[in-house]
Amino acid sequence: MNGNPIRVDFSLRKEVFFVTVGSLLGGLTMFLPRITLDLTSGTQYYLVWHVFARILGSNSISAGAFLHFIVATIIGIVAGLVLYKSNLLNVSKISNGLIYGIMAGMLVYLLFFIPVQEFVLGPNMIQVLLEDDPSLLPQDAMNLVEQNKTSNMIDSIFTHLIWGITLGLISSVLTREFGARYQCTECQVVFSKLPTAENHHENRHKKPIKNTKHIMILGGGFGGVQVLRQIQNSLEDRIDVDISLVSEDNFFLFTPMLPEMATGMIEPRHISTPVRYFCKRARFYEAIVDSIDLKNNTVKIRRTYDGKTNDLSYDYLVLTLGSRINFFGNKNIEKHSLTIKTLGDALSIRNHLITMLENADQEENSELQSKFLTFVVVGGGFSGVETVGEINDFVRDSVKSYYRKIDAKNIRVVLISAGGGILPEVGPSLGKFALESLKRNGVEIIMNCKVVDAGQDYVKLDNGKIISCTTMVWAGGIAIDKVIQDLACEHDEKGRVVVDEFLRIKNYENVFALGDSASVTDPRSGKKYPPTAQHSIREAKVAAHNLASVVKNSNSMTKFAYKTKGTMAKIGKRSGVALLMGHNVTGFLAWFIWRQYYLANLPTREKKFRVALDWLVSLFFKPDITRFRNIKEKSLTNYPHGIL
Repeated sequence: MNGNPIRVDFSLRKEVFFVTVGSLLGGLTMFLPRITLDLTSGTQYYLVWHVFARILGSNSISAGAFLHFIVATIIGIVAGLVLYKSNLLNVSKISNGLIYGIMAGMLVYLLFFIPVQEFVLGPNMIQVLLEDDPSLLPQDAMNLVEQNKTSNMIDSIFTHLIWGITLGLISSVLTREFGARYQCTECQVVFSKLPTAENHHENRHKKPIKNTKHIMILGGGFGGVQVLRQIQNSLEDRIDVDISLVSEDNFFLFTPMLPEMATGMIEPRHISTPVRYFCKRARFYEAIVDSIDLKNNTVKIRRTYDGKTNDLSYDYLVLTLGSRINFFGNKNIEKHSLTIKTLGDALSIRNHLITMLENADQEENSELQSKFLTFVVVGGGFSGVETVGEINDFVRDSVKSYYRKIDAKNIRVVLISAGGGILPEVGPSLGKFALESLKRNGVEIIMNCKVVDAGQDYVKLDNGKIISCTTMVWAGGIAIDKVIQDLACEHDEKGRVVVDEFLRIKNYENVFALGDSASVTDPRSGKKYPPTAQHSIREAKVAAHNLASVVKNSNSMTKFAYKTKGTMAKIGKRSGVALLMGHNVTGFLAWFIWRQYYLANLPTREKKFRVALDWLVSLFFKPDITRFRNIKEKSLTNYPHGIL
């Protein structure tokens, strides 16, 4: 730690911006005195800018001043980058900012102005004087330039120092307020303000204060991450507050894009962000939540590697544990189906699809090839419909591009819905459009049927029909996490905990719940809000605000009331359906809106860029059928006697 309790880290992008702003303001403070001297004292510094303008092929003095400013700014930025990379100065300190500014000003003077004065200004200034005053003799012009050379050099030292000092001070102030991150080297939490970091070290490590409050967030999905980000900002200056987050995975997964990832259109890392990226003021535990004791304010977690358990205490708890796959107690379906819930699920689906295509391409028996090429998706909701659309496009495009031995007539993609239609969330009209669109693209849809059994090479429906296949993706329902169901509090009929209008569990005012874990009632309709990412994000904002209000004793809690903006679904082949503000949108426009909405909601600029690039690449190139064997998949080695 080198004796320094606080480590300073900078944002390179912000530092460059701050230097540019400082250079702009420095240019004003530098140019105004220079122009004033020209007007009042008879100096002729303007000739310098006249010469610079000639370099640009212009007669405008403003063009020369602009060139001077741009070059100075570039040198200032380069100097800032050297400081940033070498860690020579912590420019968030005003004194260091002043030193940096003086260095930058002198560097511009030495590296730019003096060489230009000797090799550019001198020879060209004589010509400029002669053009401005035709009566002036060449020898007189040379004498005038020589007489003013020393004074110009001295004046330039001061003007460049004015520019540099202004740049340094402005950069320092902006960095101190907005740019730097200050990490406590003892507990690794990060602050955006130096005084807060110093206050934290003084009162938490040097002379520890008592009665600290601990906020614990369970779950690293949309709700948990949103609460974390907002509560860290709200309680930035509260050094008496500790925050922790527990999640089974060490990344936040952008689940709406899982179907596209399952077919390789989007890379796995592009829709997953490390949870630790968001944990500025929080400690992160990658662990499974075993139980929650609401009465004693404790949570038992289990480490994923070796099963070691740990009891964590809290003062305030936020439940965002999400949901699990619901197989309705059917062990055969659970054993023989693929699911679309996690990153591993999507990777397994992709691997399995390619395996089936590779095997089908080698199979001469048409019946067996057809079995390899039959892909069943169970579930008529968003997940099932979007997954079947992606699988259908991927399989058919891959066969067309790569698998010459496969008869496209043997491809069969089936969607099974327990209801009388699909996508009931968007209404009958859009559901019908989606159904017809999928059918046109070659998807077979079986409605009013449930899957009651499954094996290695078949799926059985409740009407007695058996579908021969080697692929079934289960998107047929979700179940509330058992830890949530076991809580000693009021639950609804689905096992979700009942919360009040402030998103607090009844009789436990220090516990908030949202997302799949919570039963939240719409005060206008009296109905339950659906467990979607859209609602989870809005609930998280209200829960975080209310939690901060309780911690601060500010008495400013907000009731949760949200009017759904709309619902959207992709249905393959650049088509979709959307219900937006009461209006139906279909086809390409709905697909485009879907993409723009979810692209905008990705958590970082890096992920936005990477996903946008993935989408762009997919427009011009064939699907990628690379398979990774280390990914868990259904294998024919599990079939001791074949599948016929």
